[in-house]
Amino acid sequence: MKFSKLLFLTLGLICFTGLYGQNKVKLGLHAGATYSSLRFEDDIVSEHDSEIDYLFGINANIYLSKRWSFQTEINYERKLVSVFSPEFVLNGQVINSFRIYDLYEFVTVPLTVQYDFSDKSPFYVKGGFFASYFLKARERINEREWSDDLSQYFSEFDSGISLGIGKIFDISERFSCFMELRNHLGTVSIESEPHFEYTKTNSLSFIFGWQIKI
Repeated sequence: MKFSKLLFLTLGLICFTGLYGQNKVKLGLHAGATYSSLRFEDDIVSEHDSEIDYLFGINANIYLSKRWSFQTEINYERKLVSVFSPEFVLNGQVINSFRIYDLYEFVTVPLTVQYDFSDKSPFYVKGGFFASYFLKARERINEREWSDDLSQYFSEFDSGISLGIGKIFDISERFSCFMELRNHLGTVSIESEPHFEYTKTNSLSFIFGWQIKI
């Protein structure tokens, strides 16, 4: 429920500022690659290997001044990790090595403040937080079919710190594109059972986007 309110508030803010805002507003689309990992109790990095997956979404920059802006997005985001099991013997039978893939799917809303270092085609930095709603969790062994949804074993929400650095490329007076390197550091456990050791997410994303000034 809380995430739904945040999602509708974000959509309403984008629409309201786009239609009635007096400040410069940029709306756009973006997509990119995610490179994710997990952290367990005591912030120990898990034995899972990071894997590449993807995200895509819509974005809005609401400029408060020439260089400062409030930036938000609504993203569909996939976080993929894997763990390798070497060959072993069980009850006299040799079990071949295999790799297990764990896939986590989210709707994510980052809320950040962005600072542009110059007025035209600037580099920028941004920081804030993100909130994610857990859509689905699945796993597979090697290249087999994905399992049924396992999200019942996880919390409905993830949240944490969002930090990024990027570069804007002006195409014309109204159109621009950007490239961004961003990290989402989860600060809450995604495990649904409180007595289990916690599992926190971390995801590094490389994003390319397009925006129009309205």
